[in-house]
Amino acid sequence: MPTETREQVLGPIQLVAIGLHNDNLKGQIAQALKAASASGSIRVLDALAIQKTTDGKIKSLGGSDLTPSQRKNYGALVGALMGLGASGTVDGAEAGAELGEKAFAKQNFGLSKADIKALAAGIPVDRTILLVLFEHRWAVDLKKALLSANGEMLAQGFIQPETLVEFGEELGAARAATQEYEHATA
Repeated sequence: MPTETREQVLGPIQLVAIGLHNDNLKGQIAQALKAASASGSIRVLDALAIQKTTDGKIKSLGGSDLTPSQRKNYGALVGALMGLGASGTVDGAEAGAELGEKAFAKQNFGLSKADIKALAAGIPVDRTILLVLFEHRWAVDLKKALLSANGEMLAQGFIQPETLVEFGEELGAARAATQEYEHATA
């Protein structure tokens, strides 16, 4: 069963789903992903674009920075972790590793053509969805330092800039209400 060791440290892995209008596609997203990958900031583990054309036809295109051997290894690792989580046992992790290795090695996100067609049913005409699974390689050294200090991750998450704006609005409204209350009671 594959496990993460201090010698083989994975950076945080993120899945993003992006909706796009087909008439705006000029290759800019693929170029940005390639640039981030080439710089070593990320490693694209799997990418899949599913497009529905104006006439309702489905097109799909996938890609990865991984070699076929690396895809098998990552699939086994992801499957092992999921199997361990699902069963809580080493047997479950081993079964998950086998399934993950096979699925990830052969298909984008382990999805069959029928799976892709089913996903595409929910896509509006003249739109594309892009699924990208990538590893944050910039964080590997930070994670190694955390491991060497016997530290542990307590929490993590992403905060979108829009969330900060909404939070600021809520703080502003609370501040205004407090000032209004203080003024009324003074």
